[in-house]
Amino acid sequence: MLKNLLIAAAGVTIATLTAPVQAATIFWSDWTSGNVIDGGFQAEGTITTNSSTVDVTYTNPQGIAFFQDGVGPEINYWQQMGGGLDPATSAYTSDLVDNIPTGTDMIALFRAGNQTLTFSETIANPVFSYVSLNGNGYAFDQDFEILSVGGAYGNACGYWGT
Repeated sequence: MLKNLLIAAAGVTIATLTAPVQAATIFWSDWTSGNVIDGGFQAEGTITTNSSTVDVTYTNPQGIAFFQDGVGPEINYWQQMGGGLDPATSAYTSDLVDNIPTGTDMIALFRAGNQTLTFSETIANPVFSYVSLNGNGYAFDQDFEILSVGGAYGNACGYWGT
């Protein structure tokens, strides 16, 4: 069973959360292409909101485990353990995040190291979804908040459980 660090860079999004706090609709990345470049990996995609389209590029010089662009037969890792997509109990929704990542788009990370997301315009409050950290960690150059977790607070377990 492949349990690499799976980033939903489907999970990069634009969401501006303002008071009063309520769940926001997240506009998930649609990854459209991915290529091996000099032993590393680069993916291109778009985030389409109600008012604009933002180009997004993911670059990882260490390479990745696998890439899903939502085309063809792919595993939907965003479903709950045992199957199904229920926003009321999903590991990927919360009081601040209204919707489950769309499609099967995913970048599965494999090795530690710096990775870069580049956007064609400034975005506020990016949201990332992870299917599994597989014992790995993560570090950002700014503080961040965890908005939801599977198997706790009334949320179902994710694809591989807790």
